[in-house]
Amino acid sequence: MVHKLMKTRRASTFLIAAALFAALTGCAPGPVAKLPVEAPPPAPPDTFFARAIPAVAAKGMVVSAHPLASEAGLQVLRSGGNAIDATVATLAVLNVVEPHASGLGGGGFLLYYDAVHDSFLVLDYRESAPARLEKAKYFRPTDTLHAVQRSGATSVLTLGSPAGWQAMHSRFGTKLLKDLLEPAILLADSGYPVSEKQSAMILDYLADLQSDSNLARVFLSDGLPLQPGQMLRQPRLAETLRFLSRTRLENLYYPPLSDAIVRAVQKGGGDLTVSDLASYSVKERKPLRATYHGYEIITLPPPSSGGTILLETLRLLEAVDLKAMGHLSPDYIHTVALASRQALKDAEIWITDPDFNRVPGEALLSDAWIEEARARMLTDTVPDRMPPMDSLRAFGPGNTTHLVAVDSAGNLVSLTQSLNYFFGSGVMVPELGLLLNNHMADFSTDSTGAKAMAPLHRPPSNMAATIVRKDGRPVLVIGTPGGPRIAPTLAQVLIDVLDFGLPLHEALNAPRFFPAGKKTLVVETRIPQSTLDALSAKGWKPYPLGSVNNYFGGVNAIEYDSAARVWIGAADPRRAGVPAGF
Repeated sequence: MVHKLMKTRRASTFLIAAALFAALTGCAPGPVAKLPVEAPPPAPPDTFFARAIPAVAAKGMVVSAHPLASEAGLQVLRSGGNAIDATVATLAVLNVVEPHASGLGGGGFLLYYDAVHDSFLVLDYRESAPARLEKAKYFRPTDTLHAVQRSGATSVLTLGSPAGWQAMHSRFGTKLLKDLLEPAILLADSGYPVSEKQSAMILDYLADLQSDSNLARVFLSDGLPLQPGQMLRQPRLAETLRFLSRTRLENLYYPPLSDAIVRAVQKGGGDLTVSDLASYSVKERKPLRATYHGYEIITLPPPSSGGTILLETLRLLEAVDLKAMGHLSPDYIHTVALASRQALKDAEIWITDPDFNRVPGEALLSDAWIEEARARMLTDTVPDRMPPMDSLRAFGPGNTTHLVAVDSAGNLVSLTQSLNYFFGSGVMVPELGLLLNNHMADFSTDSTGAKAMAPLHRPPSNMAATIVRKDGRPVLVIGTPGGPRIAPTLAQVLIDVLDFGLPLHEALNAPRFFPAGKKTLVVETRIPQSTLDALSAKGWKPYPLGSVNNYFGGVNAIEYDSAARVWIGAADPRRAGVPAGF
């Protein structure tokens, strides 16, 4: 029975991954894969699922992808720590309880609001390509699927998380690092019970885990997946965290720890060196800002494309009366999908590492381009062509985790971090118990051009950590994992809350859709069949993907109720997130 279940789940996972993207929950920004024209018949529309339930707090709150992580952050807030202290503690626990999705072996972006100085900043701790990158190995004629770029040691980039966590703690933290990492160390040492979702995910990747003794030692028991309720222990990760808690997180960049990382990567043919680790630095960037119906939207700048996609989508929709169309009506879905499709296309062409290439961010959000693109978008059928912004206008003159945190002083954190695909590169540093990223996959598979891999370049990302304000007061702190679905998902949730007035948890429960290519529209089957028929008549090819699917992300968000002066947190039912506040 166990082997039959393993075969069924693995086949199902492979089918979805092959048809849609290389990973359901990674943050790879590459072009959207083509879905089969003949979609499988939709599953019966489930009406019962674990709906998001709001949590209310007066002083502080954390919403993360795991209840143990949210609880660790909450306890830091209770003990007098601020939002950054809570974030570091939460990130450390996430490294333990979802080591397959995020941690010190990856990278990410922090969007932070400093209440004392009334200022926003972005810390970019995205991974970077090795300085001695040997490009030839990634473009061999026999490797038509670019497997060398997507998995194994050759897909590992210089880790950004150690420097990122250290930078946020050094600059804004108030608690001792050893106190913030203690909950994670205890959980790694003593273990935690595996959830049903994590057990199923381990089962989906069983063949890969069985083929690597380091991974098997952690995630399997006698060669089989850990079952729900079984304890997952990581003593080597506990030792690594314990050492770092007594010194500095950045000690991962120096011997002897850096030697272990480089040894694991170079053993598998990767180009990472001790010098790459020692020279890595966090970049401080200015966030992107735009307005939408009187709300100020603050989000991530390049090299992340997610913020630009989100703002362009909202700007394209701002002059459209979505409320008159009706929530989730055929016209509403059609219009929002077209706006998302245009923004995704523009970002695919133009967003790259701004430290090495000119990125036309202002042009993409300019009134002239938005009005031109909107005029072409407002049609009752799906256009065959979707022209991106042209180069003359652009350069004219002149699988991931998200957490949000707030504290009693009004500081706000929205942070997205990832290893990329589940289990990242599949490379674990045996001495450290640390899984490494595969963000080399986020570079273009083209050997030339602005998005191609190059020494020290940071690959583009879809992350879009976001804060919404009105009249200088916080409204929402929000974000999600989900690769190319990140910005379209956030746009749908923001429209639900800001335009339609849905309670935050109901906005997270609502069925979602995503324009995956020219005319394919991936949908959750809770959208009525009559609506899908109407969309088909407009030229869309609906592709049903279950009633509630983590393909559409896992939004974690906190809303501020200014009338009641309380924070309201909610976690997406598509993932295992939990809000925790007091």
